[in-house]
Amino acid sequence: MTASNSPFSLQADILLRIPSLMAWDLLTSPTQYQWNRALQKFEASLGFHTGSKLQLTLQSLRGPLSLVAEVVESTPGKLLTFESSFRCLFCIHQENWSFTFIEESSSTVRLIIRYSLSGAFAARVWDEKKFTVNNILNLWLESIKQQAKRM
Repeated sequence: MTASNSPFSLQADILLRIPSLMAWDLLTSPTQYQWNRALQKFEASLGFHTGSKLQLTLQSLRGPLSLVAEVVESTPGKLLTFESSFRCLFCIHQENWSFTFIEESSSTVRLIIRYSLSGAFAARVWDEKKFTVNNILNLWLESIKQQAKRM
């Protein structure tokens, strides 16, 4: 996991030996909680269409992290972005989760996951969030990598 230019963001990527639409199907599978070690629970109101609500319980070393997110951009095989929010010191903070699929060949895709945090007190919660999200993203990527090998 590497931090990007933003002071409150993380980015990780993985090269998968499957086409981008297969990688998309892995990421959006309604049963991925069965093989994805980063997810304990997963529900989507309308699948992964823009405007859909996602209820996720993510697993980290510090225990489960539940969040309700809204899909803000969805282009199958290309991009999935969802946002969630939480309160800290009575201020709302936004979390942005972005999954970008870059086709390197017809049978290979690079999956890039970006997480960013914004809000009035983001600096105050960043150290704890960074550790937790870094762990979640690493579990997520490793799970997708292992599942892609099985295909």
